[in-house]
Amino acid sequence: METVTLALSVAVLGGLASVMRLGLARWTGWLPWGILFANTAASFLAGVELIGASVASPLIIAGICGGLSTFSTFAAQTVDFFRAGLRVRGTVNLLANLVLPFTAALTPLAFG
Repeated sequence: METVTLALSVAVLGGLASVMRLGLARWTGWLPWGILFANTAASFLAGVELIGASVASPLIIAGICGGLSTFSTFAAQTVDFFRAGLRVRGTVNLLANLVLPFTAALTPLAFG
């Protein structure tokens, strides 16, 4: 795929995935469940794609997974919990957003 076409395709897919993440971000409760789900799902999809390593990998990993996942939002939400004195929630959010996405990314290795 031509470089310009690839860049534009990644930009479009990333934008669409970011809009999906925006919708998921509204799913909140004791933790920001939507962001945790988005990070975990994007990491799982990236892990699946890395096993297959197709020509579409840059589109899927950089575009879809990159647009869907967000480290900065999870970090900001975690800081907000600590600033509000909600240390247990902040710690659980921190650990959940590190452990679950990494586990999800590694899971396809067990089946691939």
